[in-house]
Amino acid sequence: MNDDTYRKVARRSAVSRYNGRWKGFRLATATTAQVKLHNRHQVLDYIYRHHGSSKQDIMRDLDMSLPTITQNLRDLEAEGLIQRGGLFKSTGGRKPQRYVFNSQARLSIGVRMTAKQIIVCAVNLRGACVKRASGRLPYAHSAAYYHRICQFVNQFIDSLGVPSRTILGVSFCMQGIVSSDGQSITFGEILGNTGLTTDTFSREIDYPCTFIHDSDASAMTELWLDPKIDNALCVYLEPYMGGAIIIDGRLRQGSSMRNGTIEHMTLVKDGAVCYCGRKGCLDAYCSARVLTQNREESLEEFFNQVRDDEYTHRRVFNIYLDNLALAIKNMRTVLNCDVIVGGQAGQYFTNDDMADLKARVQRLDSFPDCEFTIRKSACTTDQDVLGAALTFVERFIDEVCGR
Repeated sequence: MNDDTYRKVARRSAVSRYNGRWKGFRLATATTAQVKLHNRHQVLDYIYRHHGSSKQDIMRDLDMSLPTITQNLRDLEAEGLIQRGGLFKSTGGRKPQRYVFNSQARLSIGVRMTAKQIIVCAVNLRGACVKRASGRLPYAHSAAYYHRICQFVNQFIDSLGVPSRTILGVSFCMQGIVSSDGQSITFGEILGNTGLTTDTFSREIDYPCTFIHDSDASAMTELWLDPKIDNALCVYLEPYMGGAIIIDGRLRQGSSMRNGTIEHMTLVKDGAVCYCGRKGCLDAYCSARVLTQNREESLEEFFNQVRDDEYTHRRVFNIYLDNLALAIKNMRTVLNCDVIVGGQAGQYFTNDDMADLKARVQRLDSFPDCEFTIRKSACTTDQDVLGAALTFVERFIDEVCGR
């Protein structure tokens, strides 16, 4: 949101964002403490949404008195949530002080454990990765393995050189279904860790720990990078594919946290065996590993062959796109919205590939005149790890900004 848009929104309703947390809050009937908290939230939220604000900016856009603004700025600066960022150019008289949000005031840790390695990222309050570490560590559902994971994470946190209060928590993006409280794995057939709980890690990691499904974590990053996303079906073509559902600009995981588990929808009756034990699941036809199975090549090498129009690779990709198109057509029958395609295979899709995929979906659609968009995911490095860390960041920002 640019500054002009924000000012229009702020003037239209100075308390609209605040009412999300304080149902029925009204300045006329609020207690003194509530009013003070409301003002604090408004000031910090304004500074967070801008990249440099003066007292005059805040006073003009929030209709707040200068003494109130000054006191809140002092308090927020003392707490380390904002800092001074130089001076604005003078428009006559003294140069206004520039206040900026301190994105390093808190850090969140995202962790990914796969069959072969561990990746850890520290993410600041702007959602930027400030440090990353990885290590080769073959997965094993054992106490010894989890102890080594805890050691790796603790050493990483120590290397950040920040006070312990700076760390919001540690979020593990998991290749499995997570309980609604984020504390256990309810379905972990890929790594064989069904029943794993965060207690395994919190015994050695002195910060709040939580789990999140890796596809949901990727969708969190999607939303963070593009807040304009309203309704979307996210399809992540990873070695073990997955999906996520975004409705009204929010990740919707469902009461059992199984929304978007498109990988287990039946594509072919009595088809290829899935890792879940059933036959014909979408994962067996549209995961990234399908493109390179039985061939000693990487995804990059596969797509290079496709671009060179090599017959066998082109044929495999055509079958793959047909299966993916049928799956998306079926998904959109239930959830009529735009589609975001990402993951390790999705990152190699060109604009022509996306247009081709959309055309294949439309040829299968019972309502071909229904306009929709299929677009490429953000496909950022370590997207799921960043998204895992963002769960703590978003929660903290919502709390301190009163959203």
